[in-house]
Amino acid sequence: MRAGALAVGVFLLAIGIVIFWLGYSDLQQYGGLFGQISQALSAQVRNKVAQDKFMATGGVILAIIGLAVTVYGLAANRKN
Repeated sequence: MRAGALAVGVFLLAIGIVIFWLGYSDLQQYGGLFGQISQALSAQVRNKVAQDKFMATGGVILAIIGLAVTVYGLAANRKN
């Protein structure tokens, strides 16, 4: 069980970091003045920003869960 939890935890942590980075890097292009103006004028841009915020938040949550499972996998006692 320990090795399985460790593998799942590392996998979730890696996937969470990748999802967060994809969402966060896309959000950076809408942070300036022109990004704010484009959000005000275009519903499509607003939807894209909402999707990127969801990806960044979901990625952080997934990474935290992955970190917790990884720590559990490292700390779990082996049952013989």
